Amino acid sequence: MLAVFLVYTAIAGGTPQLRPSELKGRTGEVSLVGKVVGNVSGDARGSGLRFRLRDVEGGTSVPVVYRGSVPDLFKSGRDVVLKGRLHTGAFIGTPNTLSTKCPSKYVAEKKS
Repeated sequence: MLAVFLVYTAIAGGTPQLRPSELKGRTGEVSLVGKVVGNVSGDARGSGLRFRLRDVEGGTSVPVVYRGSVPDLFKSGRDVVLKGRLHTGAFIGTPNTLSTKCPSKYVAEKKS
């Protein structure tokens, strides 16, 4: 029984992973996936790092406020994932949950 519960929790009980276009109406914690667009401003240790996150394919974007550690590869144009909640129109990131996706892992191999 315990094994079944652990497997169920790992599969169904995790944090949902959403794109910015899927955030509307969500109230709980989610894992947001998207591309950093526009200017990045602020201070991740002070008042918060501020940027916009857009669906990777384009379209909808959401303002983000994040405090905590920032990966070395973080910059505008990079695909990222972070946990947090939507609050009054902005996504408030949970501290120390920001990570970047390595673009080389997602590029199709060139055939000779």
